[in-house]
Amino acid sequence: MIKGIYYNGKTSEKKDAVLYCKHNGLIGFSDIDVPETPFNSVEISSRIGNTPRYLNFPDGSQFETADNDAIDEIVSTFSSSILQGLIHKLESAKSFVLFTVASVVIFGWLFIQYGIPFISKEIAERLPEEASQYMGQGVLDIMDKQWFSETTLPKEKQAELQQLFDDLKTNIDGSQYLKLVFRSGDSIGANAFALPDGTIVFTDELISLTDNNLDIAAIMLHEIGHIKNRHALRATIQQSSLAIFIVAVTGDVSTSSSIITAIPFMLVKSGFSQGMEIEADSYALNYMQKYNINPIHFANMMEKLEASFSDEFNNCIKESKPQNTRIQCINIAVKQNKAKDKKQSKGLLDYFSTHPGSRERTERFRVPANAGSD
Repeated sequence: MIKGIYYNGKTSEKKDAVLYCKHNGLIGFSDIDVPETPFNSVEISSRIGNTPRYLNFPDGSQFETADNDAIDEIVSTFSSSILQGLIHKLESAKSFVLFTVASVVIFGWLFIQYGIPFISKEIAERLPEEASQYMGQGVLDIMDKQWFSETTLPKEKQAELQQLFDDLKTNIDGSQYLKLVFRSGDSIGANAFALPDGTIVFTDELISLTDNNLDIAAIMLHEIGHIKNRHALRATIQQSSLAIFIVAVTGDVSTSSSIITAIPFMLVKSGFSQGMEIEADSYALNYMQKYNINPIHFANMMEKLEASFSDEFNNCIKESKPQNTRIQCINIAVKQNKAKDKKQSKGLLDYFSTHPGSRERTERFRVPANAGSD
């Protein structure tokens, strides 16, 4: 006899009841006038800890009981399935539980660390160019509202850099999508961004760090490397993998709007992964060596970019008179940073940095140019 609660399945009414099971497998109730039901016609919930068990009958009625041992005895007597009670047995084995938890954690880490980047790369490389164009729609508009303002670069300087950009593009297949724009970076400062649709954004603050256009060309090639390797698309797929999966499975394109909205924040706040930065560096280095541009220009610009966020540079700007002082200040800050680097050893945190350290990146470009331009 098993005590529990009976629900007739037609109303919300419940009543105390006593269930029995005969030797021939017929299940019935001693105090409720309902027909007996064969065991094989009753669905019995699996045992999970000491939670209540439910017996669901063909007529829609249900019996709830906390007497798990009694239900287990009925199941073991009349069930021919080896799966009955398996969940409870596994749950009760602490070693199995610990193994399962450890396996889930390890698998989750491996999938996030290696699986998602690999899958994202494969997806990005197989998507048509139109996918990048679609993903890039409206990204610059969002960035303009959030961070940028109109450029203050003189028209002559813009035209000069645009011509430089066009000259670089002549040696690049599929360069029709590449576009150069200028913005005032305001709080972002000196930086450059490669958007999914082929747009490359240079901030005025970055341009003002150098009077050598080949320094700017080196950064242009690095950003082109991001675009050619579809890094923005890959990074977006990685960070929005669940939303991408929903779009692919359900065809609900409206979900993609949340992905597009996330792109600007990903580019500004998170940037690209270490592997993507190295790929973009390699693209720039290969181009510069092939077309006789001295790679040292990239190293010089990386040093200036790093120094532009230093206290030495900011203090120099505050103390100097306006007009024609930024390049002088950045050169001073670069020298001071180099002096610091000689005194300081590499810290533990450098090994866990999301992006490769500027020192490691610049060393790759300190190689003799084949016939490099100065």
